[in-house]
This record gives sequence, structure tokens and C-alpha cells, in this order.
Amino acid sequence: MKQLIIIILIIPMFSFSQNRQGLRDERFEKIQTAKIGLITENLSLTTEQAPQFWSVYNEYQSKKFDLRKGIKRALDEANATTTGDDKVISSHRQALAIRKKEIELDEEYMAKLLKTITPKQYAELKRTEQSFNKKLIEKLRN
Repeated sequence: MKQLIIIILIIPMFSFSQNRQGLRDERFEKIQTAKIGLITENLSLTTEQAPQFWSVYNEYQSKKFDLRKGIKRALDEANATTTGDDKVISSHRQALAIRKKEIELDEEYMAKLLKTITPKQYAELKRTEQSFNKKLIEKLRN
């Protein structure tokens, strides 16, 4: 009987956690869809460019996302209240090392993207990303 009560109490908590994750995933998908639409519209990709561009760009975004998660993890460790001074410094150094990797990734994928789109389209891509991120931050603040 005691086990049944525990199970009854745990299931709604698990369900709530899953629902919250589902909402986050849904919001993330909506944001990504809006970003893809804006990039597609602003870059005026040809039918030949589009498949190659999206393949490279999605790979780049995935790797960049993983690096940013690493930076967040390192900084979360540094900001933990129980973290000692040595760990704080170590975590910040780790975050800086990951940022360097992010710059190297940007350089690598700039070269890859320029094989699929023109330099003007690349410049427009960067403007579009910056504009999109700015609008997203403004919307999240409101």
C-alpha cells in the first residue's frame, strides 16, 4: 500500500516535468521555424543553393548549440555557491576555452557556407541572425 501511494504521488510530478519539457520543445521549434523562414526570405537562396546551405547551416547550428551548452555548464559550476576558488577559476578558464572553440567553429563554417552562398548572402545571413536574435530578446523581455 505504501508503494502504491508513492507511485501515485510520483506519476503526476513526472507528468508535469514532461509537460514543461514539451512546452520548451514546442517554443524552441516555433522559434527555429520563424528563424528558418526569415533566413530563407532574406537570403533569396536559389534551388541549387538551398539544400547545400541548409545542410551546412544546420550542422553549424547544432555544433554551436553544443558549445554554448558547454559554456553554460562551466559558468553554472563557477557560480555554484559551494564552489571553491580554484574551481571557480578552472570553470571560467574552461568557458573561455570553449569560446575559443566557438570562434574556430565560426571560421570553419564561414568557409563552408561561402562554398554554397555568395559573400553578400553571407553578410545578409549574419545581419538576419543578429536582427532575429535582437527581436527575440525584445519579445522575451516583454
